[in-house]
Amino acid sequence: MHLITLETVRQMMKRELGADSFVAGIVASVKADPKIPTACINATGTMKYNPDFVSEHVKTEQDLFCLVFHEILHPAFGHFVHKRDEISNIACDAIINALISQFYGQSSGGGSLFERFYNVQGLESILRPNSKHRNSRYSYLYQHLYPKWTHHDVLSAGEVIQTLKMLVPQSAGRPKLIGSHGAANHWNSEQLQDIAQEIGTRVQEHSGCSGGMFDSLRKMIVEIMKTKRSIRQELLLNYSTRKRLDAFFCTEREMRRTTSPFPINPCRRDMVLLSADIWPGFFRNRQPEIKNSREGIAIFLDVSGSVNQSLPGIVGLLARYRRNIRSVYQFSNAVSEITMDALLRGYVETTYGTDFNCIAKTILTEEFTRAVIITDGYATMSETNQSALHEAGIQLLTILFGNHNNGDVLRPFGEVMNLNEITEGAIK
Repeated sequence: MHLITLETVRQMMKRELGADSFVAGIVASVKADPKIPTACINATGTMKYNPDFVSEHVKTEQDLFCLVFHEILHPAFGHFVHKRDEISNIACDAIINALISQFYGQSSGGGSLFERFYNVQGLESILRPNSKHRNSRYSYLYQHLYPKWTHHDVLSAGEVIQTLKMLVPQSAGRPKLIGSHGAANHWNSEQLQDIAQEIGTRVQEHSGCSGGMFDSLRKMIVEIMKTKRSIRQELLLNYSTRKRLDAFFCTEREMRRTTSPFPINPCRRDMVLLSADIWPGFFRNRQPEIKNSREGIAIFLDVSGSVNQSLPGIVGLLARYRRNIRSVYQFSNAVSEITMDALLRGYVETTYGTDFNCIAKTILTEEFTRAVIITDGYATMSETNQSALHEAGIQLLTILFGNHNNGDVLRPFGEVMNLNEITEGAIK
């Protein structure tokens, strides 16, 4: 294959991925460029390729699929790595190639381009299927990328990178990688989200028939596709989200005192002694301690008809804070109490309407001081009930799911959060 045209690429991608595939429509133009080492694609959809590389290595449409799809996946994987280096690039390419070779095996010819381009032994062997790893330092890692049996231990993408950094000798040569490995910042979040959604769906569909064999590879892919942020940003987001939830669900912090020979957080008495050049011997350190509220929180779950697809995330959230929950109610046009066990089993009963007034009346009647309302947001509340909640000093946390409105009617009573933000950032 000496010449790649836009028509060839589009027809191939739509045939393999479907006419309605977002990924299949990313390539907008194709150009030969001898200055490009192998190939690359930018956010505007311009794909460039080296004609000598293509002439030598791209022999079939399966090879072409490997090349194009590999380039499209680069930006999503590139955003995962907050500090790019040679080993990180190799590790991410290894995961990309394993994904294409196995989850898109028929379209890619089982990773035919990668199998032809890379050697069967040494460092570059982790970048291709059917490598030979007997007594190799990379054999353990390779089995997680190209599994032949179910693994009890599952590696994350970050662990793959760190493992590879420990395995690769300083003197080892670095393989030539397919594609561009520069910054991917020119790709916007909407593009990355659409790529992530399509790839994630395919991976989950494939997992049903794998019998757990691909658990490790699937975890790596989902981890990378889910974040679309740097590792550092993701950790900060997780901490922030968790802290906001804990602040509402749990509680109060009290200071308890512990003794230690080290002045970790010394009390005022010890500080006075130190200022007088007197060594206390043992310091009475002040240690913050979370103390659960005895009052508990009331949960109101909107079961007006759109909750089913969001129920797994909701159940996961409530299970995490179960000991802090006092009562659980379902509501639509009316409120009905339900046991936590029944809710965790996925039981819902609805009248299909939505009314926040029934919640307000229940809160006031039962004399709750705090409540969590989980809803799609499509409802109103009378001014009378709003005033009554204000006068009673009620604190609400609103969690929106589905294609919701902005929750303005509940915002005056407390924070409004999105369920996706919680399930991606805190419930892990």
